[in-house]
Amino acid sequence: MKKGIGIGVTTCSSKEIASSIVNELLSAKLIACGQIEGPIESIYRWEGKLAKEAEWKITLKFDFVKQEQLEENIGKIHPYETPQWVVWEAGASEEYYNWVTEPN
Repeated sequence: MKKGIGIGVTTCSSKEIASSIVNELLSAKLIACGQIEGPIESIYRWEGKLAKEAEWKITLKFDFVKQEQLEENIGKIHPYETPQWVVWEAGASEEYYNWVTEPN
């Protein structure tokens, strides 16, 4: 039977900041894993203008019951005024679910 874990995605302006965010969240035991990809090209609208930036994408795996606490923490440590934070619940194998949700 598949069990639910949380997957969240955010972006930031450098690999160093991405690593710092992942390390802080791991230290706080809010995530089981953080994957960093980049650079990626982000094109978006900000304050009525089009913007294009190189960013680093961070994908986080976590116990879904920690979603609110994780969102609050990202809001505190993320350097962006309005950080991207997109979350969904995903099915996982029982073994992977146990790894993500076990206390470390």
